[in-house]
Amino acid sequence: MPIAARLAYDVWLQLISDEELYRAMIDGTHRELAASRALDADKLAVLDAFRAEKGTRWNVENLRFRSAAETADTVLSYLPRTVRILTNGDENWLQDICFEYLAFHRWMQWGHYRFTECERFGAYVRDRIMKRRITPPHLEAVLEFELGVIRLLKRTAEIPADQWPTPPQLSDAQLADIAVRRAPAVELIELATDIRELVESKDPARATVRPGAVTFLVYVPSLQHTHRTKILGDGPKIVLDRLSGDRTTGAVAAELEDEYGLEPAELFGLVRNWLDERILAVDRSR
Repeated sequence: MPIAARLAYDVWLQLISDEELYRAMIDGTHRELAASRALDADKLAVLDAFRAEKGTRWNVENLRFRSAAETADTVLSYLPRTVRILTNGDENWLQDICFEYLAFHRWMQWGHYRFTECERFGAYVRDRIMKRRITPPHLEAVLEFELGVIRLLKRTAEIPADQWPTPPQLSDAQLADIAVRRAPAVELIELATDIRELVESKDPARATVRPGAVTFLVYVPSLQHTHRTKILGDGPKIVLDRLSGDRTTGAVAAELEDEYGLEPAELFGLVRNWLDERILAVDRSR
């Protein structure tokens, strides 16, 4: 009896996602799961056909292997330091982790939504891997940093073309009269552990992790640029927090001079640099 293509496809997807059903099909015991898997006579017939087909086992196992390999490439690209800590650089270990990760999620990949895949993988690391083995104490900080970068990169897709900043040409007097704020593609990532060497080297084996907090300023200047990273000290962080677009740069300069003795010329120089780097943007709403 011919089998409808849609039915065969649906059963195939069920077979991929349900490892117990797959093993039962290989063993010829899939009828024992009919009630628990809502398998009617037509679906059982499809499973019979799959079992009779010599290439079924190879196709399923090859699909899972390739899916794990593709996922490994994705997380290695966007979570390189996290992966390096988890695997000590062993590609086979990474393949094994990604295989188990996809099995946990019933072999449902996010495909081209690579950032979303990495976020789900990050949750798997926190909720599964870090609970079943001892990991370095700085792994959480590394993961938080890399997921923070991913959040920023995801956000760039939502920024309208006319909202990307262009560095203005301003005199000091003009600079004092405008209001500025963070550009839309800027993320502050504040960590309780100083992993700056690890971020700069991308190799946990050669980096020194230090106690104490650190703040990373991560930004994307434009859609033609990759993201860039700076360390933001306490002083510049205070300045950046004050530049919220609700008052002029001159007013902020006066506040900081009164509170911290910061010379206005120093603040204007910092603001000018940040405008040139597109960390700041002129607030056009005023």
